[in-house]
Amino acid sequence: MNTRYWILGGTVLLLFLIFRFLLPLVLPFVLAYFCAKMISPVIRFFTEKLKWKKKVTVVLVVVITVGAIIGFIGYIGSLAIGQMILLLQKIPVYEQMADRTLEDFCCRCDQVLDLTIGTSYRYLEAQTTQMYQNIGNDILPKLSEYAADILKWVAGAGSGIFIFFVSTLLILLDDSFPRVPERFRPFMVRLKSAGFAYIKAQGIIIFLIAVVMSIGLVLMKNSYAILLGAGIAIFDAFPVMGSGIILVPWALIEIARGNFFGASILLTLFVVATFLREILEPRLLGKELGMKPLFVLIAVYVGAKLFGIGGILLGPVALAVLKATDEVIKSKDYLRSSH
Repeated sequence: MNTRYWILGGTVLLLFLIFRFLLPLVLPFVLAYFCAKMISPVIRFFTEKLKWKKKVTVVLVVVITVGAIIGFIGYIGSLAIGQMILLLQKIPVYEQMADRTLEDFCCRCDQVLDLTIGTSYRYLEAQTTQMYQNIGNDILPKLSEYAADILKWVAGAGSGIFIFFVSTLLILLDDSFPRVPERFRPFMVRLKSAGFAYIKAQGIIIFLIAVVMSIGLVLMKNSYAILLGAGIAIFDAFPVMGSGIILVPWALIEIARGNFFGASILLTLFVVATFLREILEPRLLGKELGMKPLFVLIAVYVGAKLFGIGGILLGPVALAVLKATDEVIKSKDYLRSSH
């Protein structure tokens, strides 16, 4: 029993070290491996059924696949950047709207508290002025550093895409690509059925919900439909909370403003997102994941805390690895194969 806990504890430490230090270095190769696994059936179809030459087929399929991925990401990215620029341009307008709303709220608070009209607003205005001064003194000088970091990230992303492209080609062209050793097969089978199934399911669901959210927000004539749609879809990946944590309060605000059409769209989007997740998750995962929602929520939260947005996927993957390790230990497949 003690050995089991030592192994699980060592697995947790190993996963942390891998995700923190190793994964950023080998991520293009990991993505290339999965991409190669996904498109290998297409290549087998052309080479075995249509008798195409393998090298020509591999190059053609990889170029089309990677080109389509880059084109799609570039298109969505350009829309998102355009909406971000529009948001920055309209910040003064939103500041005026927020200022008027805040002034009305403060006046009502003064009436309730029997204060001189304007007391609460003047206090908040002083605090806001101080906040702006802090922004000017502390935050703005750091923007130049962030700009340099962004340029480095863009350069790194470009080199990563090139390495991903070349690695995918080499993996598909290599007929003798190493297989998983026999002693690790039981572990990999369990991990594939749990962790990989989770990543695939969440990727498909997040993409579909982002599309649905963006379409609904476009119907509301929202200028930031792509940005908000993607953000809400990411929130929807959190167990229990989901997209309702954004959509329901937003709908209530729209009702208070008298915008019943917008509120109906938001509530419809919430229902559709919930329906999609409830329908697709069992079909995509079935009983393969087998993890309690509370544990998944903890894994998502811890993963996001440790690794940022990517932790939303890495946390449950780590949980799946632990589950697979524990199952292998309990079944003693690992111990038998090691003797």
